[in-house]
Amino acid sequence: MSLDNDSLHLPKYDDFVQSISVLALTMSASELHGIMCGYLCAGADSQGEAYIRALLNNRKDEQSRHALLSMFSVFSISQQQINNFDFEFQMLLPDDNESLVMRAQAFSEWCEGFTQGLTIAGVGMEQFYEEESQDALQHLIEFAEMDCESLEVGEEDEQALMEVSEYTRMAVLRLHSDLVLHERELGDSGTTH
Repeated sequence: MSLDNDSLHLPKYDDFVQSISVLALTMSASELHGIMCGYLCAGADSQGEAYIRALLNNRKDEQSRHALLSMFSVFSISQQQINNFDFEFQMLLPDDNESLVMRAQAFSEWCEGFTQGLTIAGVGMEQFYEEESQDALQHLIEFAEMDCESLEVGEEDEQALMEVSEYTRMAVLRLHSDLVLHERELGDSGTTH
């Protein structure tokens, strides 16, 4: 079965922000997406779904249902992107036409959410088998603590943000590969007595 590539694209950042605004969450859309991806990277898909449901806090009005559908759509798209091996994984971040500081802040929040999602799913540094994966996770933790206010709006910082964003995108796929795929290999090999 082949997946329709058009269905694997996240919505525009502003559209997603608008669709979940009714929930008045205490986190940004980027951080929320990072949390979702942290769960997915950890192979804790059902925990991620439960987390999204908990955000609704038993609200059943039409706008809340629309927000829930929007979140589940983003979750499902990210799930497919992370589990496919075509390197199409995307982070839900503001468009390039937004200010550098806003984009850097959203990127930092995404990394914070991602590391939180891993932690909530019970994954720590010690669960990663490869040293490169441990280094990648440490870098994401550092990116979450980035001082966005000190950025200068210039070509050098623009380039740096683009590079760390691409590094992060690939790091997520590496972490998923190390963690989830290694666990699957162990499960498939099994032990027979």
